[in-house]
Amino acid sequence: MSAAGGSAKTQFYVGGGYFRQESIARPTNFDRFSLRVNLDNAVTDHLRIGTSTALTRTHRNVSSNDNNPVGVINSALFPRTNLPVYNPDGSYAKYGSFDNHQALIDNLNNDAVGSRVISNVYGQYQFGKHLTLRSSWSIDFNDMYENNFNNTLILAGQPRGTATSFLSRDITLLNEQTLNYTVDFGENHSLQALVGNTIQKNTFQRTSLAGQQFPSNDLTSIASAATQTGSSARSQAGLLSFFGKATYSFKQRYTADVSVRADASSRFGADNRWGYFPAVGLGWRLGEEEFIKNLNVFQELKLRGSLGKTGNQAGISDFAARGLVQGGANYLDLPGTAPLQLANPNLSWESTRQWNVGLDAAVLQNRLLLELNYYDKYTSGLLLNVPVPRKIGFASVVENYGAVSNKGFEVQVTANWLPRAAAVQWSTTANVARNVNRIEKLAAPITSGSRDIFRLQEGAPLYSFWLYHQTGVNPENGDAQYEDVNGDGQLSVADRRLVGNAWPDYFGGVTNSVSYKGLDFGFTLNFEQGAKIMNMNRFFLVHGGTQSNIGYLREQLDRWQQPGDQTDIPRLTTNPASNNYGGVVQNLSDRYLEDGSFLRLRTLSLGYTIPKEVVAKARLNSLRLYVQAANLFTITPYSGLDPEVNSQSGVSNTKNFDWATVPQPRTFQVGLTVGL
Repeated sequence: MSAAGGSAKTQFYVGGGYFRQESIARPTNFDRFSLRVNLDNAVTDHLRIGTSTALTRTHRNVSSNDNNPVGVINSALFPRTNLPVYNPDGSYAKYGSFDNHQALIDNLNNDAVGSRVISNVYGQYQFGKHLTLRSSWSIDFNDMYENNFNNTLILAGQPRGTATSFLSRDITLLNEQTLNYTVDFGENHSLQALVGNTIQKNTFQRTSLAGQQFPSNDLTSIASAATQTGSSARSQAGLLSFFGKATYSFKQRYTADVSVRADASSRFGADNRWGYFPAVGLGWRLGEEEFIKNLNVFQELKLRGSLGKTGNQAGISDFAARGLVQGGANYLDLPGTAPLQLANPNLSWESTRQWNVGLDAAVLQNRLLLELNYYDKYTSGLLLNVPVPRKIGFASVVENYGAVSNKGFEVQVTANWLPRAAAVQWSTTANVARNVNRIEKLAAPITSGSRDIFRLQEGAPLYSFWLYHQTGVNPENGDAQYEDVNGDGQLSVADRRLVGNAWPDYFGGVTNSVSYKGLDFGFTLNFEQGAKIMNMNRFFLVHGGTQSNIGYLREQLDRWQQPGDQTDIPRLTTNPASNNYGGVVQNLSDRYLEDGSFLRLRTLSLGYTIPKEVVAKARLNSLRLYVQAANLFTITPYSGLDPEVNSQSGVSNTKNFDWATVPQPRTFQVGLTVGL
């Protein structure tokens, strides 16, 4: 619910909401209360002040998934389906390293309560007609407290219960000043210029506690544990920025934008904290030229282009450039310290140079709209954890290491099928895009991900899969056959190669909307074509007998069974050292790499807006009823739960790696929108 109003000098807005959602991975759920208050006041004709505050309170109960043997998804997928859920005495049955999924559902005790306050206060002063000074101060306070208790009925709670407690607190303080100048001179010229600066300070704090050995499942506080441990961490970072921007327009036909900013981050070395990032953009409305107007074809025709540079510091710690020492290296009950991180005083900003050109056009009395874009991005000085020889006592160091490029195009067409005056309105928007990603510079390959499944290599895209290539199954003995890349007659890590990547060749969608009087109908389709997905669920569930406590997928029935069989599924074997399933680094081969192309009905909606003259009798401004569905169907050759997967336990933003990942739900929504 929300309300807004005020007078000529003072305006206000108050809004509040409640949201509750249950996950398809039981028993996860989420609650959120939210409140927002805005207030603006004109103190004088020149001075204006205001404030805005947003408050949220959340509560969630979260189950573990994504490559977690004690997660609900893994525990439901991997144990054999013919095994009973309960023992004869009614207790939960457990098999191997996987928990009982029903025990997890019934006994999950993970309560996380979050509080967040985002508040801003500003003052704005108008100097005459053209010059405005604005100063604002804001705070973002984010607090999360989580308590987790594992009782003895689940594996994580063995043998006598375990508990953890976390407190995280993130505070961002921001001060910004801007001076804005706007002027129109003559009949054809306009200029807008802005200069300003920001000062930002980020502070985070983490406190964690753990307890083991509880006297009872009813006593869940860590204070009841026989063994108690704890740790804490605190960090700060600062960012200082100065920026300026100017926009010039001539006859609303030619425009030029020029901007520059300078940023200094405390995360970098003392001599490399500053980064300078300029940009320029040009626009030409060709449709306003007489030689185009005389064609009487285009209602809009515009060329635009831009060139600029941006900086990035995300993905590194607050003290990434410094050599660090940590405590806790105790000896004979005496405190001690040990090296934690190598110093790199030359660490600096990761920068991206980008240029793009575009064309906007409208024809047939704005019934057909076209937008074309081409871009070229080159990112250098990547912030990476670069491996170093372990003999020096460290595994890696953060460096500006390598470069990557992204080039691509985007095409969007909008068709308004019927005249604006028609009773029925029908529009369709279709878009398609392609992005080509390539690692341009890298001194040496870097492997990452579970079992080193991904490989960063010069000339290849990011998220390239580094696997063995299975050429088939020997029809005589049923053993899997792999490509001998180096020709030495043996299967080793040297025979791995890049066999595909997670990027689609093309992606896009279609949005369609139709309205007639008060009725409205619409849908959105999305698609991706050509992306590869590593299906780790198949890797474990088509194991050929090497995993004694894990079930099988149906395709295991298509395995080699007798001489002469033609198949790509090797024979059954309980020997994990064979090259079929568990040989060299467990033989992650491209047999488990699948086509992730899909076509998905993203949304489908139907609504009816009751005529104003009808709702006015109930003293309402508006009233709309609607039904909406999301993810109604997906057409895909991918055999997993969902072709849109982007996660892996312990590795953030891992694209197209599917290991017990929760799929997107199919949702149905019925709504009523009331305007008072």
